[in-house]
Amino acid sequence: MKRIFIATALLTSTLFGTAMARADTFPDRPIHLVVPFSPGGSTDLVGRLVGAKVAQILGQSVIVENRAGAGGSIGSAYVARSAPDGYTLLMATTSHTANPALYKSLPYDTQKDFAPISLLCDMPGLLVAHPSLPPNNFKEFISYAKTHKLDYGSAGVGTFPHLSMEMLKSRAGLQMTHVPYKGAAPALADLVRGVYQVKVDAYITANSFVQSGKLKLYAVTSAQRMEQLPNVPTVAESGYPGFESTYWIGIVVPSATPAPIRAKLEKAFMQAIHDKDVSAKLIATGTRPIGSTAAVLGQRITRELAQWPVILRNAGIKAQ
Repeated sequence: MKRIFIATALLTSTLFGTAMARADTFPDRPIHLVVPFSPGGSTDLVGRLVGAKVAQILGQSVIVENRAGAGGSIGSAYVARSAPDGYTLLMATTSHTANPALYKSLPYDTQKDFAPISLLCDMPGLLVAHPSLPPNNFKEFISYAKTHKLDYGSAGVGTFPHLSMEMLKSRAGLQMTHVPYKGAAPALADLVRGVYQVKVDAYITANSFVQSGKLKLYAVTSAQRMEQLPNVPTVAESGYPGFESTYWIGIVVPSATPAPIRAKLEKAFMQAIHDKDVSAKLIATGTRPIGSTAAVLGQRITRELAQWPVILRNAGIKAQ
């Protein structure tokens, strides 16, 4: 038993020493940042902006790779299978926690196969409606929606606008009908034309229509009011305490990545987000810079993994 104890202690010491040695020289080659969506979207743009700053901080290139498909699960599977050495990172989003409830099986375990690094930012949703809709504020809208048949649109099943509206329906007891589109742009265009009545959309795309009077704005879906829209109430303060639905973006790595390397990445991404130029560019698009610790992102992932199955089940949405 004594020999086993000594051997175990030596192995542990060796592994810890190897991890520390890797951390001391990390990174000594380019880092690959996997975006599980197509180029040009919000996740991709944030990845390229933040990745460029992280490259400056760590002194190594950060290469953005787009591996789109299956709601982000293709890129996630690729990272889960990658070497746990800190050189392959995943841009995780709201889809990261919703996919286990949307798909019957995934080629990875969202909770076990990834370790959190940092919650970079989030994007509140704007609850907007066609101006022909009679209600002029959020409380009037909820009352109206409970007594009238309304349709709401989204960029497709499982997208943030869809999930956010289902969360609101669940909390408020609404029965609106979902109209899924193949993309955010055609969905917003049809709302402006009055094809359907209401939608959750992003500040960067919807605000110009609000300012021109082509859409009404009832509330924002974040926990706090948006800096860009200080006079617009949140859903939470309008009768639904604790309501929060945002499109968040964070960094995760394969779970076996050594702790010292994870700590170095956590520090670099936090520093990048809190850079004044990076923060200013994010804020200009309606994105809220966060730059959290790994623990904060881990807590959010755990909370949402428990939340989405209940919401989707109540909405009658079955896993594909």
